[in-house]
Amino acid sequence: MPVSQSFALKNRVLLGTLVVLLAMILLAGGWSIPFHYESFSILYKFGKLKLYLRYGKVLGITIALLLFFQVLLASRVKILVQIFSAKSALMLHRINGFIIACLILVHPVLIKASENFTPYTFGKKYYPEFVGISLFFVLFTLSVTAIFRSFFRMDYNRWRLLHRLGATTALLIIPFHVLFVSDTFKSVGVPREAAIVVFSLNILFIAYIWFKRFFQK
Repeated sequence: MPVSQSFALKNRVLLGTLVVLLAMILLAGGWSIPFHYESFSILYKFGKLKLYLRYGKVLGITIALLLFFQVLLASRVKILVQIFSAKSALMLHRINGFIIACLILVHPVLIKASENFTPYTFGKKYYPEFVGISLFFVLFTLSVTAIFRSFFRMDYNRWRLLHRLGATTALLIIPFHVLFVSDTFKSVGVPREAAIVVFSLNILFIAYIWFKRFFQK
């Protein structure tokens, strides 16, 4: 990018620090939810089971927020590119994706550990959990194919299209998991309203990405 179209180095460092700080504040706010807005499932657990469930929820919220950061980085919003450069934004996108891949392996283990790994029965009340299982497979597939694309010998353009379709699918179904899997987000309040804002922004940025693909060179 030409220097004239970017910020001066001093301003880039300042704005970059501000963006990272805002991201950390958003994460810290998400991490506080299972502590300040305890669900009934947490209230009625004790000892290790309570610990597993609380931190399983913390990881779940972290995954949801990191997905928001992913789509934000993938959209290559002009101001972010001017602050971090397209190359740095891509690198952050890859690192963030690897972190998500690790967290989605741990999150369901902690949740099920809090229930002594009792299997779900097929019933309407468990549909948010089954949405979560579907989400796990979509995100895991996205992560594996992104990390090992060369190993699978996937054509880049075809992989990118499948990657975008998979990411769009994940971002469309994640609200049905988060908003209904726990009464913390079911009832009207700060957690639910904040989640709806994040999910709405996800949809806007995904629409922006597809718009650029079809209507811009």
